[in-house]
Amino acid sequence: MKRLVKNILCTFLIFNLCLISVYANNSEEKEKVYSKKQVEEDIEFMIKKMEDVHPNLYFKVPKEEIKKDIDEKLKEIDKPINSIEVYRKFAPIISKLQDGHTSMLLPQDYIEKIKESNKILYMAVEVEGGKIYIKDTYRKEYQKHNGWMIESIDDKDSSKIYNEMSEYISGPLKPFKECCMENNFILNYYIDNELKDEYIIKIKKNTEEKVIKVEGISKEEADKINPKNKNNTEYYKYEKLNDNTGLITFDAFSDLDKFKVFLDRTFEEINKENINNLIVDLRGNGGGNSHLGDLLIEYIYDGNYTQANRSDIKISNEIIKYYSDLAKNEGATEEEIKELKDEYSKMIGQVYTQKSVASRYYLEKPKFKGDTYFLIGRNTFSSAVMLSSTVKDYKMGYLIGEETGGLATNYGDIYRFKLPNTGLNSFVSHKYFVRPNGLDTGRGVIPDYDIKYLGGMDPLDVALDIIKNKLGK
Repeated sequence: MKRLVKNILCTFLIFNLCLISVYANNSEEKEKVYSKKQVEEDIEFMIKKMEDVHPNLYFKVPKEEIKKDIDEKLKEIDKPINSIEVYRKFAPIISKLQDGHTSMLLPQDYIEKIKESNKILYMAVEVEGGKIYIKDTYRKEYQKHNGWMIESIDDKDSSKIYNEMSEYISGPLKPFKECCMENNFILNYYIDNELKDEYIIKIKKNTEEKVIKVEGISKEEADKINPKNKNNTEYYKYEKLNDNTGLITFDAFSDLDKFKVFLDRTFEEINKENINNLIVDLRGNGGGNSHLGDLLIEYIYDGNYTQANRSDIKISNEIIKYYSDLAKNEGATEEEIKELKDEYSKMIGQVYTQKSVASRYYLEKPKFKGDTYFLIGRNTFSSAVMLSSTVKDYKMGYLIGEETGGLATNYGDIYRFKLPNTGLNSFVSHKYFVRPNGLDTGRGVIPDYDIKYLGGMDPLDVALDIIKNKLGK
């Protein structure tokens, strides 16, 4: 039983929080409004749930400050409001907690409204250092302006747009917030801006300024001008770069069984081709089930390891039910589940610390004996950060790129719940993960080769140069 409990409590399911709201279920309900009393009940429910589940909810901001902010927003309500207005008022307060795994999700009816509109400002942006840049308008006449800085949209200064979007995004690091702005720009933009037939965008490059007019379009039209806009479910792929180097692009920790099949096939090909340098690209990986990280590690590393020095787990009725259901799904008997409930019911409200023991879970020995290079960056989060910190702390390979957008030691493993009146979805961390070396520096994982000291080179090119120099070519 204790082994079962340990296995259940070690299950990490950390999601890509920048994209989680986009894939909510469809809804055809008409817009509803909620009374002040209903909103107040929902916010009280949410805060109570977060306090019960989170190991240390107020680790960055005092409880009194959050309560004061909530009271002020409640006083502003003098008539029934809709779900997006509830979100506008209270999501920024939750984001002040600075936990990237504790947040309110955008309302589903708001998401559907944007998706069904034919007035969408459809373009890709890059957000860095407080600035917003055009990545792609997907319109031939404006391709030459890719990379230009946006100064304003419809006379609203881009700094104001940036600050508005930033307020809603929970997370401790600026790169994390900026990547979330990039990944979800359209939905984030319309929280505080109206849908329009045409958008007037003022842009700048060096000293040159231009004004471009971008027509609002539908999602169907967006899919036509950018086929890649459709959901991509190819989370991992392999390609041979040259006679001695292979590349695994690893974009999400999703589907453990499928990933094992992928790795078996990939490493069979790698060994057959005598590939002795492997590059793993985690730059676009937002996380998922960290057991995929365990699996990859055991294909390339020959020792015992642990992805977390320890994990602190807040014991609550919600989490006991959550893990009891998980245990049932994994084949536990009714007697074992009862024992689990009885054991942890005595600890309600306490933080249970589980010290990790280095071991192996899937393979006795690795299937690759060459050198491994991991590419990391601002878009590397959650379980991908856990993997990166494990690589760093155990010296399993070389890290190349930028500091990760997610913290190396952080709160995570979300518990998701719905507010009773508005139906808004929220989630909260129920664990605290400490990286393998036991340190909490308040930083992401720092690469061994940081591109900011290498003239901004593409990390893939850096890896290839290192391999080339190593081979004396």
